[in-house]
Amino acid sequence: MTHPAHRPGRPASALAREARLLAYSSGNFGKALVFSGADMTILFLLTDLLGLGAGEAGALMLVALAGDLVFDLVAAALVIRLRRQGRGYRWMVMAGAVPCALAFAMLYAMPASGLRQGGLLALAMLVFRGAYAVIDVPHNALMAQMTHDSRARGRVSGYRLGFSTASSLCLALVLAPLVQQAARSRAFAALALTGAGAGALFALTMALCVLASGRTASSSARAAGEDTIRVPLRDPLVVGLGLLALITGFAMPTFGRMVLYIGTYVVARGDLVPTLLLAMTGGQFAGVLVWTALTARLDQARVLVLGHGVSAFGLLLFGLCLGHPPALVPCAAVIGFGLAAVFMLPWGLLANAVDFLALRHGRRLETGLFAAYLVAVKASGAAATALVGYLLGALGYVPGAGQTPQVLAAMLGLGLGLPLTGSLAAFALLPRFALGHARHARVRTALERRAQPGAEPVSGLKRGLAKSIGEGSTLAGGAALSAQARQSMSRSIAAPAAVRS
Repeated sequence: MTHPAHRPGRPASALAREARLLAYSSGNFGKALVFSGADMTILFLLTDLLGLGAGEAGALMLVALAGDLVFDLVAAALVIRLRRQGRGYRWMVMAGAVPCALAFAMLYAMPASGLRQGGLLALAMLVFRGAYAVIDVPHNALMAQMTHDSRARGRVSGYRLGFSTASSLCLALVLAPLVQQAARSRAFAALALTGAGAGALFALTMALCVLASGRTASSSARAAGEDTIRVPLRDPLVVGLGLLALITGFAMPTFGRMVLYIGTYVVARGDLVPTLLLAMTGGQFAGVLVWTALTARLDQARVLVLGHGVSAFGLLLFGLCLGHPPALVPCAAVIGFGLAAVFMLPWGLLANAVDFLALRHGRRLETGLFAAYLVAVKASGAAATALVGYLLGALGYVPGAGQTPQVLAAMLGLGLGLPLTGSLAAFALLPRFALGHARHARVRTALERRAQPGAEPVSGLKRGLAKSIGEGSTLAGGAALSAQARQSMSRSIAAPAAVRS
């Protein structure tokens, strides 16, 4: 008879379990290498390398926006269909890695091949983003199966961002300087070679991620059959996650997107841009360590508030130090430190939300919820990039030339003002989330007891706990868990709130 400790999905030691979580998280290195690389450089490549007008470049990014509204949902529907046929998330990641790598390499090879027409560039971006969605949706949804512990999910969020930050270091050291160099010397061949190398490294990373992370305690065939892309959009928790996605995708990344412009034109120190990116990356590395440690003690939403506070402070310092370029380097490090929490912790909250919604609605919307969040994040990110292009074009931006005061002000507003506004919005939103460790543990207990043969059906899912510690206006449509609720959970009767007033 097989010993329980050696069953698939149950590692023999805590060290082996952490190794599996790290192996899974390593996939973020490859994903960030291609997606963040394209996101950080594509607009600068279109305007300063290929000579497109800012307005035309913005229109191309709108094409990418339209694609993102569709690709993740189509990918989710495909993943759900394959799961019902017995092919899980790992199979999909492995199958999609090479096509995605080829699409990325093609995007950066187009200038060298002479294919610079707007229609062809739009098609190349759509092919890349569609291929990326095929591996991104299942890899992210797999997080909900890697571990069911809220604190462990906080660590996984940190591991994922740690690998993403290591990838950002490669981008800061190689891709961004190469794009700048290509804009000056028209080094198209070197750019194509770099794109091919990055694509190959991405495919290798995703294959190793799948092979090394091992089996998980995957959801049952019944749970796979219940999954759907039709998430309950009216559920206040889903609405709250949607607002968080808009903040995370639209507002917060604009500092990184505008560093090339601010360093080149506002500060007039293009040589400082790689140093700023490195400082930002170093701050993220430090942030990953600190914020990951804090998630063991504090609920993830509270740590996320702290992260937004640090990033807002860094943005203000950066704006005050524009006249002293050397001082911008530590400011960028502070911003990166705060953004580490901003970008890593929503994924842990999202994985916990899958369990809260499963208890409330009786369906485990694993793939569907992650896909909906990805749609919101990616589409809002593409919309922000399109906004940059249109606004700069409307104000008279001319690549490689001196800029008007209006253009310079717009660069600062987009790079500093927009993420600062996003942090202020997060301060108002995040205190309403109640997806903490203790509440999540009670929800997991209720779900496990409900899954036992002969368990009583869950009741009260729509009305919440009217007799808990008090009623009020909540995003989740229910009140917080009380002693009476915990007693009800022992009978598998529960309807916890996910967001409190």
